[in-house]
Amino acid sequence: MNKSLLVCSVAALLCASVPSHAKLTPTSMDTVIVTANRFPQQERTALANIDVITRRDIEQSQAKSLPDVLCRLTGVQISQNGGRGQLASLYVRGTGPSQVLVLMDGVRLARSAKGAVDFNQIPLNYVDHIEYVRGAKASLYGSEAIGGVINIITVARSRQQITKVNVGLGSLDYKQIGGSTGVATSENGQLNMAVSHEADDGYNVHPVPGINDGDKHGFKSNNGLVGYTHDVTEQLSLFANGRLFKNTYQYDSSFGSRQYMEAEKEDQSWTLGGAFNGQQYRSLLQFNYQQQKQWDYQQKLGKASSGATKDRVTQSVAKWSNSFEVNQGLTLAGGVDWRQSGYKNLQTNREYTRDNTAVYALVTSDIDQLRLQASGRIDDNEAFGQDETYNIAAGYRFIPELALRASYGTGIKAPNLYELYDPTYGNEGLTPETSKSYELGVYGRVYDVYWSVTGYDNKITNLLSYDPSTYVSKNINGQSHIKGIEVEANFRTGIVDHQLSADIKSPKDKDGKQLVRRSRQIYKWNTTTHFDDIDWVVSYMWFSRRPTSTAHVDLASYALVNTSINYYVTKKVTLSGRIANLLDKEYATAAGYPAAERAYYMNMGYQF
Repeated sequence: MNKSLLVCSVAALLCASVPSHAKLTPTSMDTVIVTANRFPQQERTALANIDVITRRDIEQSQAKSLPDVLCRLTGVQISQNGGRGQLASLYVRGTGPSQVLVLMDGVRLARSAKGAVDFNQIPLNYVDHIEYVRGAKASLYGSEAIGGVINIITVARSRQQITKVNVGLGSLDYKQIGGSTGVATSENGQLNMAVSHEADDGYNVHPVPGINDGDKHGFKSNNGLVGYTHDVTEQLSLFANGRLFKNTYQYDSSFGSRQYMEAEKEDQSWTLGGAFNGQQYRSLLQFNYQQQKQWDYQQKLGKASSGATKDRVTQSVAKWSNSFEVNQGLTLAGGVDWRQSGYKNLQTNREYTRDNTAVYALVTSDIDQLRLQASGRIDDNEAFGQDETYNIAAGYRFIPELALRASYGTGIKAPNLYELYDPTYGNEGLTPETSKSYELGVYGRVYDVYWSVTGYDNKITNLLSYDPSTYVSKNINGQSHIKGIEVEANFRTGIVDHQLSADIKSPKDKDGKQLVRRSRQIYKWNTTTHFDDIDWVVSYMWFSRRPTSTAHVDLASYALVNTSINYYVTKKVTLSGRIANLLDKEYATAAGYPAAERAYYMNMGYQF
């Protein structure tokens, strides 16, 4: 299979005729989501491109990390500095890692105060499902929601009363054991828990001949989550949860001290809140505190050595969101967000904090076949003052099998505390970057093929970047421009489910040069074949060449095939296997950091 065949397949699907009796009601489109507009709604009513990854999807693919899960999605590109535990950055529709807002249970991750979220550090064990929304959402979520929003929903508030245990082994001496449970503590209360241990010996993620020959850069994680939900009445519930992880991993510093380095991260998050769900009115009040500590040191000397570096990131959040269904065709929503971010360099003992208070509002209206939506947000940032963002969108269904949607939105990305105040790489003269985003899409059904074609255009002014020679943060004056077209198709042939996507774009900086690490073309084909007691998953991805930040060298295009198989021995026991990089391709997503060779994994799951 190659990219030409993939393009031809999609084109053939889109050129098929539309039968007059077809209906646009795919089961997946009835999924209830919360991320698109910050209140529960059916996926088919949202005026945005949305994907929902369920826990079953994760288990069928036998993914070992969040990057493994997210790389299958339309428009997503992962840049990873080596294997498990190493820095993994995510690009959506050509926007950078810090231009994609990452939430966990609806709250942004504290890590964003220090830079883009590192997905490789987030434990996969306590993920229930993931909602992925493409397009500008700054008018609802504020800073960073330029390219899209990823909301990782944990099992903390799950209502499933089930216990799962799994153990796994694999290449590079990979070991994993974990489990999760949901237990009714009373008629109105439920306790949820998840714990996991994961480790591998790794490989040499940045080989430098004659300097670090024989080095291996491994990873170890211990993590857990606990959540409790209590129904006070049929409409009012209270909840509390906490999650923790401690990760340790090795990395190479051949660019600097040429030492064998190790990092340790300790992360904790605590949440308290309440939700009211009436027939017309819904409300959610939520408080959250997060803290992450990080140590970097020579592995042989330990984190208590004099040369070790350490810092701490904190975040306190208070959120109140509301929605009111005036009638069947009109919904009003709005709320208040408050956030205090903190960054402390524990070597210099200097600490920096910043508050941000915001109010937002949204209205959606249905008039026959027309759906209208408008939202606006005002952010008052302690460092940069007041900014307004807004979004307007419309959708129209011509016939049951064909619909159109369009939107325009503005966005903002404020410099994070690390970019401003880090003693080595910070620049206090930075200003926020701003964006304007246009989107036009048409979607529908041809026979049993659900398809969509979306064009997007993002213009970003004063892009936040860094000097490639000093790595000091800076604004790039002028306007970067990312425009592209996205094609998706979902269908079934016999016992095989297909998900195809193509993302073709032109990501350029102010001088017309291609933005680093962004491929102009991405093609993906995910299939799941269902037998009586077996599910077989195959994922094919192709990425075109993309420039690096060093010496204008391009990284070669590459194709990647992953496959997994799940054998349901009984209703309680599942045996699974996975082969990553099935064709054993040599490739790199970041210059100088080769990806892992072909790897094999086995897993056994038991539920009761």
